Amino acid sequence: MPARKLRLIAIAALASLAIGGASAATTAASVQDGDVSADTVVPGVAPSGFDASAVYLNHAGQAMDMHAVNESDTTRHAAALGCTPGSRRGSPHRSSTGVTASGHGWWEKGNCSSDRAKVFNCLYEWYTDNTWRQQACSETKTLKPGGESVQRTVARRDCRDTQRTSWRNHVDVDVIGEIDTGEKLMNQAEVNCRVY
Repeated sequence: MPARKLRLIAIAALASLAIGGASAATTAASVQDGDVSADTVVPGVAPSGFDASAVYLNHAGQAMDMHAVNESDTTRHAAALGCTPGSRRGSPHRSSTGVTASGHGWWEKGNCSSDRAKVFNCLYEWYTDNTWRQQACSETKTLKPGGESVQRTVARRDCRDTQRTSWRNHVDVDVIGEIDTGEKLMNQAEVNCRVY
């Protein structure tokens, strides 16, 4: 086996055992420098132009249809589908309460009549095989529109280290008693938090 392949296997093995520290940093640096084999998959910062072919995986590793739709397309089709609520979400960030990735979700009434909706949000971490992997979901809550601290959901996932990584926060809104459009809108941010 070539020395380079052995070196990469050793790096990957050490990274999987490390909770932060130099081993994980070495793997991340190798990925960013392009010095990594196709079978080494780690979280990282998503490159530009990657999204058209990105795959979303749920917590069980199964592919999901999660590509975001255009908000204006959703509005245009609202008459045929029902009302259009505003799916609102904060950008993923490090929680102020510790080394945790966090994201919030809420909704706005839009042109819906109901003042209650079932809302949940999920956090996805980007991996170097061009997948967004679901790392945490909030509980589903019945909320009034708004977004004040009591009218929102929160998904959180503890970080294993603080390397810069791309995260997405997706919010799902289901208006109670009305047919509503199925937005799959997300906010993306680079966060100093990584999960293996």
